[in-house]
Amino acid sequence: MSAALMDVCFSEMEERVVPFPLSGQVSTIRRCAQELENIHGDEALQYWKTECRALAERLRKLGCADDAVSMQVMAFQTEVQVEMMRRYSDRLAAEA
Repeated sequence: MSAALMDVCFSEMEERVVPFPLSGQVSTIRRCAQELENIHGDEALQYWKTECRALAERLRKLGCADDAVSMQVMAFQTEVQVEMMRRYSDRLAAEA
């Protein structure tokens, strides 16, 4: 081991990854909102479940606790709904 590495103090505390919140992932939010505008019914429901489950699984793999995963996914779902409302309002304003 090099002398430089011998002098490094490593934390005794367990390190953990803190993922960037799903509700702040604007490109993912916009992609989902756009996709959901173009599909309806069972197809939209299946897309939405698949997307949310994939996001949840990604967080679990990073070591997030189940309650944190649930809160993140719910916040993400809210942001997608807000984005869909914004897009709808923008279309109405453009038509007026």
